[in-house]
Amino acid sequence: MGRRYAFFSNQTIKMRFQLWIGLVVVLFAFSIIVTFYLIEKKDRLHEAENQLKQVVTLQSLYIERWNKEKLDVIKRFAVSDNAKFHRIGELRREFQDYERVGSEFALISFVEEDGYIRSETDPTLKVYVGDRDYFKYAMDKKNFISGVVYSKDTGMPIITFSVPVLGDQNEFRGAVVGMIRLEMLNKLMKQLSFGETGEVYVLDRDGNVVTASVDASNDPTFAQTQMTSEIIQRAKTKSNDDSAYVGFHGDIVYGQYKWASGKSWIIVGEITQKEVFESLNQLSITIIIISLIALIVSIFAAITIASRIEKPIRYLLRATKIIQNGNYDYQISPEKIKMAPIELRELCDTFNLMSEKLKTNITLLEHSALVDQLTEIHNRRYMMLEGNEQLLANIAANQTCSVMMLDIDHFKTINDTYGHLVGDRVLQHVASLLKNNVGGDTIVARYGGEEFILLVLRRNAQESVSLAEDLRRRLMDEPYVNGELTVKLTASIGVAEYSQTLEYGTMILEDMVSRADHALYRAKSGGRNRVELDR
Repeated sequence: MGRRYAFFSNQTIKMRFQLWIGLVVVLFAFSIIVTFYLIEKKDRLHEAENQLKQVVTLQSLYIERWNKEKLDVIKRFAVSDNAKFHRIGELRREFQDYERVGSEFALISFVEEDGYIRSETDPTLKVYVGDRDYFKYAMDKKNFISGVVYSKDTGMPIITFSVPVLGDQNEFRGAVVGMIRLEMLNKLMKQLSFGETGEVYVLDRDGNVVTASVDASNDPTFAQTQMTSEIIQRAKTKSNDDSAYVGFHGDIVYGQYKWASGKSWIIVGEITQKEVFESLNQLSITIIIISLIALIVSIFAAITIASRIEKPIRYLLRATKIIQNGNYDYQISPEKIKMAPIELRELCDTFNLMSEKLKTNITLLEHSALVDQLTEIHNRRYMMLEGNEQLLANIAANQTCSVMMLDIDHFKTINDTYGHLVGDRVLQHVASLLKNNVGGDTIVARYGGEEFILLVLRRNAQESVSLAEDLRRRLMDEPYVNGELTVKLTASIGVAEYSQTLEYGTMILEDMVSRADHALYRAKSGGRNRVELDR
């Protein structure tokens, strides 16, 4: 303790100043590095999870389509007359003709109902396959897609597709079985690698590798490998855990999964933790070095370098938050990377594809959130958001506006009498009439049940009442008609005009809706099929 006191007490003001400034710079740099690292780590992890979900979803669609195409080929043979009536010779010629035109199938065979595959030239030569899963499924009149099995003749991994052959009385007459090698599926998978370590695997329900995006062409036993990593247990238990785990190659990875082909196969995407955070770690080291330089060169240098650190960080955050801030269709211009290696250009194309799909999905979700799925008109949420904004804009422009609440009279009786399907069509009919007869200054939305809301812009109360009367008469004049069924319709309508004094709620639109709803109540209490104006 005494030596430390003597050391500090013997320092000059300049040295003390430098010491304290150095300490401040170190603490300041440390706080910046830690804060930046934690924020960026979270963003990088979120970005990696989204990328994995996109890749896994895309591959799942490929697998489903690939399986369906192959099963359809086998099904076409199974329902043919040659199969039904056991014209085996002609059926085998169909198999041979199909195989000659570039079929992916290594072998297509007909299994008779006793479980034997017989030779065309010598019926005494036969192979019993009645104990195979694909034949058992066929006997149960079910289609079958196997996991990876291995040919007893070649030892190569294959996938089996089978479809039962049924007679005119739906009786079991045998099965058509196709066996396909994995070369074409492997070629498709090789196109789906992403980043430096990102890989996609297709597994069967037991965790055996069917195919993968890595190049396994030089390792014919690769498909026999069983994946035992934690992602398999997550898939089997339907877990939503996104934490890191030890991957297929022993690295710490992040992964996502998706079931495909009726839960026969699992699509797994993995990317190493090292790649996810590699650039972030390199950037952190760079910032530390710059901070140390700032400590050595003086206060001015520290301030200068701090500003130089701030600029790259700001530029980096701006780039990484382009998509985070809602620009889901952000695309990387090919011109900026035209001199880059082909791997990076392919990665860029994959990013652009995922960005486009993400934008499409977000657009569909936004549409679903604002449109009533039954009537295809706006819903209550749209009215309270977009309708409220248009209402406030018109009020700011000194335009008078009104709200109508319309309720179909005796709608419960319609449901009870004709059924809910007719009730739904009546709602669609009313929505169509309202939408086609109100003009461009009126927003029509379904408020809930048999109740509709209309926001009438740039019209006073009397004009809105007149419009309401027109709509009421229109509903009476145009009942719902479907063939011989005619459902007569009437409606009660409540109208409320904008008022500067709010009686209900905290929003102008809420107040107008509440007052229109009270007017609607008076219309229904007064005998229905009428229009009431809020007083």
